[in-house]
Amino acid sequence: MFRFFYLLRQTMLLFKESKKIIFITIVFLTIGIVTLGSTYIIGTKLFQSSLSATNKLNITAFFSLDTTPQEIANTTEEIKSIDGVKSVSLITSEQAKQDFLNVFPQYKDIMNSLKRNPLPYTIKVEINDLSSGERIKDLIKDFPNIDSVVFSADTAKKLNNLVKLLWTLFVSILIVVIAEFIFIVQSSTSFLIDFRKTEIKVLNLIGADKGFIEFPFLILFSMFSIIAWAISILILQKINIWSDSIVQSLLPFSNVYFSVNTFNVFLSLLAFSLVLSIIGSLLPLRRVS
Repeated sequence: MFRFFYLLRQTMLLFKESKKIIFITIVFLTIGIVTLGSTYIIGTKLFQSSLSATNKLNITAFFSLDTTPQEIANTTEEIKSIDGVKSVSLITSEQAKQDFLNVFPQYKDIMNSLKRNPLPYTIKVEINDLSSGERIKDLIKDFPNIDSVVFSADTAKKLNNLVKLLWTLFVSILIVVIAEFIFIVQSSTSFLIDFRKTEIKVLNLIGADKGFIEFPFLILFSMFSIIAWAISILILQKINIWSDSIVQSLLPFSNVYFSVNTFNVFLSLLAFSLVLSIIGSLLPLRRVS
């Protein structure tokens, strides 16, 4: 019981002596947590949305208007056998016409006035890997009854590059935030140690347990982390809402996923901040205790 009250008293003394340090430390810890949390939230939504958009990037091939049903069936089977093709779906000319009118209803009268449906049979080719898209596109283009083939290679490359950039950015920010956390806590701890040099020397001389020296600092900086974390949650909740429009503006052709589990994110950030605060505190304390 005495040990508990002693540690509590020392923690409160440190708290009183370090008001400016408290403010500066909490501000920088909050910045680190918000930076890491917002990067993860926005990055996850961008990553999921880019994957969704990537899955929609199919090769579209248009048959010549004079192609017979048997030729269409034979060509479709041959395309299915191409290495790297995941699936092939056939769209009839009537389906294509209906899809066109759903998008452009203003042209309904013009389409109905035509004696012949001008839209050809179409196949959608889903591929296993975007990197093989150009090769498969060239193979499909060589079929004699295929009129034209469309594949957005540039879009595919940009999405692939975006996914790689997101991972690189998150890892880089994670490393920077870890370094910032440890540096701030270590610097603040060293500054507070200077305030209590005499008492620490006395405790070392009388052979006091290391816990009497270290625990007040560990408790104090754990409190700093929790306060910074609580402030960060309020900010990150707003960022989580705003991030939907940010992702939509960056990827307007993709669906925005709302599957970020903020509860798990916030718990992970709390554990992250507590662990780094303890590590940052112990580094200078080990040199004096």
